[in-house]
Amino acid sequence: MKNKFTFTKSERSGNFVFLYALFFVSGTAGLIFQVVWMYRLGLVFGNASYATAATLSAFFLGLALGGRFFGKASARFKRPLGMYGLMELGIALTALLLVPGIDFYERYYSDIVSFLGDTKSVLLGMKFLFGISLLFFPSFLMGGTFPVLAQHIGKNRNDLSRRGTILYAVNTLGAALGAFIAAFYLLSEYGVRVTYGFAVVLAIFVGVLALVLDCWHKPPYPIINEASKYSVNSKKSTDFAFQLNKNQFILVAFFSGALALSAETLWTKMFAQVLQNSVYSFAAILVVFLLALGLGGILSHILVRLGAPSKTLLVLLLSTAAVLIGLSPTVFDSATNGLEYLAINASWFTYIWSVFKLSLMVIMPPTIILGAVFPFLLKAAPKADMPSGSIVGKLVLYNSLGGFVGPVIAGFVLLDIAGLWNSIKIIALLYGILAILIAFPSYRKKKITFLLWPAVVILGIIILKNPPVVKLETGEKVLDYWQSSDGVVSIVQLPENIEMRLDNFYVLGDSKSFLVEQMQAHVPLMIHPAPKKILFLGMGTGITAGAALNHDVEKVVAVELVSNVIPAAKHYFSPWANGLFKDDRSYIIADDARNFLLGSNEQFDVIVGDLFTPWHAGTGSLYTLEHFEQAKKRLSPGGIFAQWLPLYQLTSDNFNTIAATFAAVYQQVTLWRADFSTTHASIVLVGQEAGVRLDENTLRQNIVHVIGEQANPENNHMAGLFYLGNLEAIRNRFSGVELNTDDRRSVEFKAPILSQQANSGRATYITGKELDNLLSLLRSNLPAEKDPYLSNLPKEEIRFVKVGSLYHRYIELINARKDKEAKIVLKRIQLLVPDFLKKETESIDETK
Repeated sequence: MKNKFTFTKSERSGNFVFLYALFFVSGTAGLIFQVVWMYRLGLVFGNASYATAATLSAFFLGLALGGRFFGKASARFKRPLGMYGLMELGIALTALLLVPGIDFYERYYSDIVSFLGDTKSVLLGMKFLFGISLLFFPSFLMGGTFPVLAQHIGKNRNDLSRRGTILYAVNTLGAALGAFIAAFYLLSEYGVRVTYGFAVVLAIFVGVLALVLDCWHKPPYPIINEASKYSVNSKKSTDFAFQLNKNQFILVAFFSGALALSAETLWTKMFAQVLQNSVYSFAAILVVFLLALGLGGILSHILVRLGAPSKTLLVLLLSTAAVLIGLSPTVFDSATNGLEYLAINASWFTYIWSVFKLSLMVIMPPTIILGAVFPFLLKAAPKADMPSGSIVGKLVLYNSLGGFVGPVIAGFVLLDIAGLWNSIKIIALLYGILAILIAFPSYRKKKITFLLWPAVVILGIIILKNPPVVKLETGEKVLDYWQSSDGVVSIVQLPENIEMRLDNFYVLGDSKSFLVEQMQAHVPLMIHPAPKKILFLGMGTGITAGAALNHDVEKVVAVELVSNVIPAAKHYFSPWANGLFKDDRSYIIADDARNFLLGSNEQFDVIVGDLFTPWHAGTGSLYTLEHFEQAKKRLSPGGIFAQWLPLYQLTSDNFNTIAATFAAVYQQVTLWRADFSTTHASIVLVGQEAGVRLDENTLRQNIVHVIGEQANPENNHMAGLFYLGNLEAIRNRFSGVELNTDDRRSVEFKAPILSQQANSGRATYITGKELDNLLSLLRSNLPAEKDPYLSNLPKEEIRFVKVGSLYHRYIELINARKDKEAKIVLKRIQLLVPDFLKKETESIDETK
């Protein structure tokens, strides 16, 4: 007959299986919470790397303090499983603080900036404190869940090490699932609120089931007297090869968190050199990283059961981690054929699988080893009469403090000082040094040869050759590059051209396109009656913002997210930037565009949104309803907001979403062009107050700032050449189109898929025939002579709208080498404007 404290083996194992399943689901919910926190706080803190670091730091600080507090308190809990259930319910409840917290932040942020000033360090500190206020309570409780469950499952050291490693593994595997379903399904299909609500429901589900499980099952072991309940084997080990001392335990716990997350930060920057860099690409890397950590937990469990000396295994793990991390750049370079863009013409599913496959090849092997180190410390921890929860609490404390410090140092110190490849080397070297620090005090001279393995590893890492930083094609030369947490900014010399690139494949501007880049400023400024204060959201080369200085302006502000773009532009593009970097009227600010608008109380006559890559992670927020509304608040009466769109990077679905969202904020929307390209067309949505009409006197007054002084400027403004039409002409295209909002950033989630489909020929960008169809609809549905926006212009001026469309057709035919058709179109143009393209007519006649 069994007593009231006795359970059969099957009863205990069934109890733990349910517990492991709950902690798996808890990991899923926890990672969904974290994804949404980063996703949502990125909008209000800004997508700049410093703001992201503030959010992560606040999260890890909560984990660290929660682990320590509940680790110490867990020994006093008579029913730890029940307490765990209450903690999960607490996570669900306190997570809801995010909603009113963000509302408060958005409402008073501009007042806070006015009070504190715009010093970056001060604002960063404020964001960190605010992040703590939002995330502290749920992250504090999250940090305590593992120690409390450890107290429940680990009544002695053997139980703790065996079951604790499994507990860690299933929680981390659950986190991998959470990252996958959040990024690849929930956020894209249901938006932020529903996704966050789902995570809250999961936490409640786990909490309730834990409480039910606690009621149905008595504690698996009896509570025994205070003097002996935490004692480990009465025979204390004297073999230094088995257990770490206290200082070594702290050292490995701290650095296993700091270095693992530093490696993940640097690997993400490494992958950014060859990827589409969408939310899906980065999610795939995160999923593989978490999956590998979970598998590392399983490896740790296997090592625990082997019973080999703990220090010996730990030294081998740390040394192996050093080798694999040190080799990861070389493996990556080889796998990508020298940093070639990954699967550029593949279908969407093939592309995503390529990202996963590359991550599995490069990241998974070292991360499995990294993932084994943390849980293995449950076995290697110093032998002491200490409750299991307290041991795990200390482990979570030091590990999370490492997670708090490591990525910040890697992202904002190492990358700036050492660059990407050397930073990865440094992480690898630190793992090797850590192995030596663990091995050295443990072996006497006769075993000193054991130190040769980590020493050889360190030497090999040092002499390993780094891959190139910038991918170059034939005839290209790197003039300069900068590396930071924002990415790799490079200046590349091409034949008769200089390009500025971000992460190898994102061209931020070039000298050859300076006329087009200038027109991106001239067009919106040309139609405003008195543009005095101008704001550019995105600077790039500075050519566009510099063109504004040709106008009679008082102040030009350019906001640039990637801080290294500013010195790069100043040094290499000043000859084309029209004195932007010297003029007293210009102000260049390194900040996130949305964050700047949120924190500013200044009013502008014209605000210009740059050509943002639609599928790039984070830029979808610059096409949302809330962003357009915030920009509208910063406009002076009669002001203009101009959002440029790269049609060559947009499909019709993307364009319809952005245009419909824009039209929901601005009552009058017109479309203009910057150039007549048929393959790389850029157009602008110009938002104004209802009832505004294009004024002829305004055009005549401003055109001299665009084309210079003319002998007879009254007859030469020809602004209609750049006018495409009124959005009213195609408003029926937007019926039923879902708007792009902060809650549902459809552009950010759909653009990567549609873009990859277009690259593979399964969808179409708005170029060629697609562009012709769009322009034809604008002309036919609302001809220029019936367009109310043009109603104040005389007929002889409206004719230039038709000339512009004919000239676009002429360029298209010339590029297609259809000279006969081109000549016919040219004659039609010259019937409207006899002197237009006169030299081209003479050239064609000469060739005949």
